[in-house]
Amino acid sequence: MKKLTLLLLIITATALSQNYWQQHVHYKIKAKLDPDKNLITGSETLIYTNNSPDELNKVYFRLYWNLLKKNSHAWKSSQRRKIYQRFEREYKGIELKKFSILVDEQEIPLNYKIDDTILEAELPKTLKPGEKIIFKIEWEEEVPPGPGLRTGVTNRCFDIAQWYPQIAVYDRYGWHKDQYIGMGEFHNDFGDFEVEIEIPKSFIVTYSGELLNPNEVLPDSVISKLKEARENPGRIYRIADFSNRTITDEERKTYVTWKFIAKNVRDFAWSAYEKYIWDAVFWENDEHPNGGVMIHALYFKSNEKHWKDEAVKFGLHAIKFFSENFGLYVYPNAFIMSSYAVGGGMEYPGIVFIGHNITNSPYRGLFGVIVHELGHQWYPMMINNNETEFAFMDEGFNTFITTLAFESYYGRKNNLLDTTLWFIRSSGISTDERENNQRQYLLLALTGYEEPIATHADHWNENYPATTAFYPKTATVMFMLQYVLGDSTFAKLMKEYYNRWLFKHPYPEDFYKLAMEVSGNKDLRWFFDEWFHRTYTCDYAIKSLRSKKISENGKEVYQTTIKVSRKGKAVMPIDIFIKMKNGDTTTVKLPVDAWLNDEWENEIKVNLQSKPVYAEINPDLRIADINRLNNTHPFPKVKITFDNTISLTQFLTPIDAYWLRWRPSAWYNTIDGIKLGIMFKGSFLQDVRSHKLWALYSTRSKNLDFLFKAERRIPFEISRNTFTGLEVLKIEGRYGGSFEIRKRFSKALTIPPFHDLSFKVQLLKSTDNSYLDPIYHWDQGRLTRILFNYTYLNRWRPLRTRFSLIFESSTILSDFNYSKVYSELVQTFNLPMGHSLALRFFAGYGNGKIPLQTKFFTSTSSPINQLFSPVYRSKIFPSDLRSHIEPFGGVGLRGYYDQNLSDDRAYSLNFELNFPSLLPFISRMPIVGKIFKTAIFFDAGKVWGQNQRTSIKDIKYNFGIGIRSDIFEQVSNFTDIFKEIGLSSIRFDFPIYVSHPITGEKKFKFRWVLGFERAF
Repeated sequence: MKKLTLLLLIITATALSQNYWQQHVHYKIKAKLDPDKNLITGSETLIYTNNSPDELNKVYFRLYWNLLKKNSHAWKSSQRRKIYQRFEREYKGIELKKFSILVDEQEIPLNYKIDDTILEAELPKTLKPGEKIIFKIEWEEEVPPGPGLRTGVTNRCFDIAQWYPQIAVYDRYGWHKDQYIGMGEFHNDFGDFEVEIEIPKSFIVTYSGELLNPNEVLPDSVISKLKEARENPGRIYRIADFSNRTITDEERKTYVTWKFIAKNVRDFAWSAYEKYIWDAVFWENDEHPNGGVMIHALYFKSNEKHWKDEAVKFGLHAIKFFSENFGLYVYPNAFIMSSYAVGGGMEYPGIVFIGHNITNSPYRGLFGVIVHELGHQWYPMMINNNETEFAFMDEGFNTFITTLAFESYYGRKNNLLDTTLWFIRSSGISTDERENNQRQYLLLALTGYEEPIATHADHWNENYPATTAFYPKTATVMFMLQYVLGDSTFAKLMKEYYNRWLFKHPYPEDFYKLAMEVSGNKDLRWFFDEWFHRTYTCDYAIKSLRSKKISENGKEVYQTTIKVSRKGKAVMPIDIFIKMKNGDTTTVKLPVDAWLNDEWENEIKVNLQSKPVYAEINPDLRIADINRLNNTHPFPKVKITFDNTISLTQFLTPIDAYWLRWRPSAWYNTIDGIKLGIMFKGSFLQDVRSHKLWALYSTRSKNLDFLFKAERRIPFEISRNTFTGLEVLKIEGRYGGSFEIRKRFSKALTIPPFHDLSFKVQLLKSTDNSYLDPIYHWDQGRLTRILFNYTYLNRWRPLRTRFSLIFESSTILSDFNYSKVYSELVQTFNLPMGHSLALRFFAGYGNGKIPLQTKFFTSTSSPINQLFSPVYRSKIFPSDLRSHIEPFGGVGLRGYYDQNLSDDRAYSLNFELNFPSLLPFISRMPIVGKIFKTAIFFDAGKVWGQNQRTSIKDIKYNFGIGIRSDIFEQVSNFTDIFKEIGLSSIRFDFPIYVSHPITGEKKFKFRWVLGFERAF
């Protein structure tokens, strides 16, 4: 059915392309910015030409900034997606002062209605084909605070876009009146802009198009430097440095008018700031209507280290490379603007906004973002697809050409990360942007939460699958299209796409049709259907390789048969690389036709001059094969590297091999002394398969300890979000193992609610309690138990919820006979100014012979839970200090560390009020005051035995203050070595009051405990 739909689209595109038309707009805008009030007042005259064959009785305009108003469609959509930070304040949006048309020099007000970002107005007279209509509009608006959605103001730096009432597009599909809700971007008509901006003299303004009055608004030195740069193409010039200038009151109060013109553009955007540093370089090109392009980079003193010379150099490479390969950049200027108001990057005709904190190390992000945003000058600024409905045609096509720009600038391989850094070099893995795009797609595809690339930008269930499809997946698909067509035909396609659709509005079917035409009328519907309109995955495998020696024409050859199986629904032509015993290599190919009749297995027969010893499907990795472990024969690829513990696996994980990392390891406890060993970590695509082996040998006791873990993701076709885990251990007087299966139930991958279920069978036994502090001793005997765990996670604007319910029971193989059930509810309320309030409710109920290691404890977690955190498990602290080391859990009475009783039943209430800095209610603090934060806590509860009666009078409680730091968690973004040993936070608690102190001790007293994780 989808293939039939695709055919109809292509037939329609063929018919419509023969009678192509599009509307034309001519805007004349005058605006004034009051930077003290962040207020823009404006007027516009719009001359709209109806080039369609249709009569128009009404028109639609876009008021983009209205999306920030409370209860807008965007606001409601964000609430559904649980994205709350976008709309933190009341915002008035765009206020129209006039909306009329000009008829015979007379203004006639129009009746209109506004629904958030869409204005609908009835025309008093039908606008017939070929006729023009003139709109007169006046408005006032508050500039949105940044960082925001593609535009705004922060620190008096204005990055202004989507800022004027703009007529919606009317094309072959009618009026495009989708609400602007922030996910999808824009669909605009081409036309001409005459713009005048009145602004204080202290500001420098950058813009789409050309500046008409430089002598009136720019210093003579700037004009002179720009002239010199133009006369010396390729040389980078410092045009001006306004960063340390002193701005007078007169400059801030005196307004000047900047005048611009922009032709054949779909929009007009601008930036304004008082203290830019300005670099520029001129790219000379004889074919350009202006003789070349002036490329500007304007940035701040705070990021000069990263932007100086480099930003404009990256821009020069982008404009030159893209022009040479994908069609000439036609505009006179290319402004690269460092932005406080835009967090990542955003593009408009002739000007791009780049987040000010983006650097080029360790990820070459500054290069990537600048080149990507300039790549948008091709898609969609000059070739203007409908971004709202088909975002992949600009974001994905652009990600593809950005990847090629990476390869042109840094080399085909190892271009993704800054290789001057030791921890990048020591990783031993070569990674590149092309592979990274495919990696991101594969990691999503494995989850089973994909949606088709061609989904409307605002109709996705969640953002992560959408952005992955638009950007890296589409880039990956474009490389596959290149693979299918051949490099030269594909290059011809992209050039013809530019020639045919420059300053026009192509749709997907237009691109599909053109690809088939350029390829010699090949039927490529199978390709576009499975990759753009479905979520099929590709998985080819070498099932067998057999060869036998035969005689052919008097020569001995090896008759070789390769059996290839298709395990995924997607079909592709494939190439198979073969290496022979004598060192020779060859490649055999299997065309896509071999798979188009629903074949799931094929054989390739070839005679070789030497015995084949190795074969691999598609070694250049252009096919997005979801499981390359079965692409090689006789064994899967394995890449072995040193584990430098740096957290860059999202960039380094190989897509074509099992990744085995190793590093030496050391540990200590007071019984074994220093322990030396090795740690291995292995994985394929992060969690498809993962293994860990940690082995340590004691220099004192001669004991060998080890921990082995293996996990596997169940294919989503069988069960989505399902994993199995196996664990075997012998650690510090304890041994055992477990098998677990866990599954998450959720409609979305990243948007709660999440319902997690797990089932675990576990065997554990203690053989030597000398490794443990007396309070944490284990009962002797074999403990075999099963655990059923249900966890519910959700979040709302002010509240996060975590609820868990666990049933635990011994089995017939256990030396203990018991069962228990326990539950925990944590509610975290987000309060104003970065404060939060957390409440924890805990209850547990047990029957039978419950071993000490799994009882409920008054102050801490149980010994069996501590086993899996090395920093708590091992005797590494002196006994006096160890009594103050408190792993939070159980009843959680932090003031009772010195009377940490355990029993079979328990309940508690825990409370924490967390402040955003070290000193409560003081937001401005030196760095130490931000690293460490203060909390106030209260705990109440008790434990009791099976034969005891409980009373509310027996409840114990304490309160105090605490100091928190997430420094280990932050460092874990760089290295995982702290996470490996159980260090995630630093938690000092001072329970200054306890209700039931030790005999002879005062209730109010200085006490302290230390923990290495968040309490709750």
